[in-house]
Amino acid sequence: MGIVLVGSYPLSADCIRGGVESSVYGLAQALVARKHVVDVFDYPRLKGNDKSERNDLLTIHRYANKGTHNQDATQRAKEIFRDIVALHPDIVHLHGTGKLSLLLYKAINKYGIPVILTVHGLLHEEKKNALRKHPSLKHLYQYFHQSKVEFKVLSLASRIIVDTKYVADKINEYYNKGKISHLPTIEIIPQGINEHFITLYNKDKKPAKNILSVGSISKRKGHLYLVNAFEKVCQQVPDAQLVIAGVKSEVAYYDLLSRRIASSNYKEHIRLLIDLPQEELYDYYSQATIFALHSEEESQGIALVEAMASGLPVVSTTVGGIPDVVTQNKTGLLSIYSNIDSFAENIVRLLQSPNLIAEMSIAAHNQAEEYIWDNIATKIEKVYKQ
Repeated sequence: MGIVLVGSYPLSADCIRGGVESSVYGLAQALVARKHVVDVFDYPRLKGNDKSERNDLLTIHRYANKGTHNQDATQRAKEIFRDIVALHPDIVHLHGTGKLSLLLYKAINKYGIPVILTVHGLLHEEKKNALRKHPSLKHLYQYFHQSKVEFKVLSLASRIIVDTKYVADKINEYYNKGKISHLPTIEIIPQGINEHFITLYNKDKKPAKNILSVGSISKRKGHLYLVNAFEKVCQQVPDAQLVIAGVKSEVAYYDLLSRRIASSNYKEHIRLLIDLPQEELYDYYSQATIFALHSEEESQGIALVEAMASGLPVVSTTVGGIPDVVTQNKTGLLSIYSNIDSFAENIVRLLQSPNLIAEMSIAAHNQAEEYIWDNIATKIEKVYKQ
């Protein structure tokens, strides 16, 4: 089968920036392993170059964003559409509900090529939360503009893939409230994970006091709340250590987080690491005891599943699709977003309970095996054939 994937694809497999890159990369590799011919159209990048990278059954098509902002990538939509059509693919799989997806969906569907859409997070929910918690003209504009675009994409789509029941329920809610004019067929298929995370699991590992948090450095991931909670943890567990690893998604927030850590009485216990190579990141997963992420919005949270595969109990929040992924009191402990005291108590409860860590570690590892890309690709392949 000739398959076109459209979405952010990593510049290097050694440094994958975010959930969409991880998802598109993992799916492409899994489909090639099944002998499909796969062409990936990476989103146009600022300061990027127009080029193609071919390797056996996989070709990566890259484009330069000739504008000054990420949204200027839509200026290349006609060229991307032309290059996709020239391949005569059996199916086109778009990733995301932004403006570029909207333009391509319209054009490709009109041309007669089957199109399927994966929804990576709900922009309407993300921007609504950002506006409510951090009011600004910028967030107001993003809320109205990006919500409008997302609703148009969802109204066009005939069949979509979502990663959790939470996202499916939200889309049904949008339809019932008249925000979208058409309810697409919804397939709930999680985002997959690299099988290597499964191999990191060590049932004989002695519990330390190491906390790991992985995610883009942005307001949505709640790192400032995590640092505040960690200070409370250190008051009860003086030898606790925290590693925050991620990509610098929001520079202003990164600077704020850096200053907050520098002013902490426990700054010697906290490490902030940016753009780690994948092999180094694996080492930190292996050294960690628990995984913590204080998100304000997640549709699934791939990093949560990667942590579970590594055998790490998860401490996180009850927002979005996280409860669909992390089973309360079985594979992790969840609390309400922004409740620092409860979040800290959950971390302390685990760090002071080696037996509970061991039980949750086994359960988390076993549950995460369902998310290996080979298993996920089987489900997506069935949708393609339908």
